[in-house]
Amino acid sequence: MAARLVLHIGVQKSGTTYVQRVLRTCADDLAAAGFAYPLPRSADPASNRNPHETASYGLLGTEYPWVSDERTEAERGSWAWLAGRVRDWPDTALVSAEALSVVREDAARRLIDDLGVADVQVVATARGLGSLLPSAWQQHLRNGRSLGFGTFLGRLAEERERGWESVETEHGAHLWRAFALGRLARRWGRVVGPERVTVVTNRGKPPELLWRRFAEAAGLPGEIAPRPEMGAPAHTGLTAAEAIVLESVNARLARAAWGRDRRVGFREQLIHQGFAVRTERGPRISVPPEHRSAVEKWSAEDLDELADSGARVIGDLEELRFDPEREPDQPTVADISAAAGAAVLAVAGADAAESAPVRTGRRVARVLRRR
Repeated sequence: MAARLVLHIGVQKSGTTYVQRVLRTCADDLAAAGFAYPLPRSADPASNRNPHETASYGLLGTEYPWVSDERTEAERGSWAWLAGRVRDWPDTALVSAEALSVVREDAARRLIDDLGVADVQVVATARGLGSLLPSAWQQHLRNGRSLGFGTFLGRLAEERERGWESVETEHGAHLWRAFALGRLARRWGRVVGPERVTVVTNRGKPPELLWRRFAEAAGLPGEIAPRPEMGAPAHTGLTAAEAIVLESVNARLARAAWGRDRRVGFREQLIHQGFAVRTERGPRISVPPEHRSAVEKWSAEDLDELADSGARVIGDLEELRFDPEREPDQPTVADISAAAGAAVLAVAGADAAESAPVRTGRRVARVLRRR
């Protein structure tokens, strides 16, 4: 049985992919220092796939709103593998699964009980609402939805107005279970003890600062660090103009007589071969002006509760505070037109899109051409 478990629970969109990439790349060095970061033998260090998160589906299943009964059964063996590696390691085991930030308290207890490690340290990496909310909406678009950002925020406001008891119990209120950092810290503190919960702030840049803070929270040796060959984290997020174009495309795709695979391929080609290769992409997604006062209030409430939660904080809480004055400008008509033009070229299979340095996009383009 592991003497100690460091459980990195996210938050989603807080730099978890970068942290996990460093852990994968340095897994051998970590093991030599007494820290196990379990990886399947077939794991690709350059991949962004997180085997710990998918393994957790095999235990918690439909606790995650996006996981089906069929997927749960398919991942039973993955969970048995991960839990077995944790139980067999004599020193410190590291498990990182960002989706754990959305689970309810009973599910959190179930996971801790199943692993059976007495000394558990929970680490949450965190971004402010000004970053998390646009990223969450963008993910909805990438998943094929066409909900406008204002409507998306309005629905989150309704969830929050129903009260925290509702957020803690309703299956579908998972975003606030993750993004309300004070509530997140208190929930996991009730499971492992508030003194065993650490929140690491991520101000965005440089990414190495996030790693240093995470390493401090996890108690990792100082010599474990990002390697030069990793390069900088890939930034494939949508800009404000690109999000508007994709929102419109999704609305039309929903009415098209296409199968799911074809719709997914179309979106991937548009994002990777149309948007991601542009050099001038316009402003990032910002909170709509009419919602900024509400987001400012939510941010202040959440940070006050986090400060009172008993959790340790590494970094500066002010890095997470939403400041309406720092929001970028809204995209211009020219920004949106340029994004739409890039989308047209990508779909047409123009030579400029063919040069995109993204393997997924190239593969999708070949699939679409064969159709």
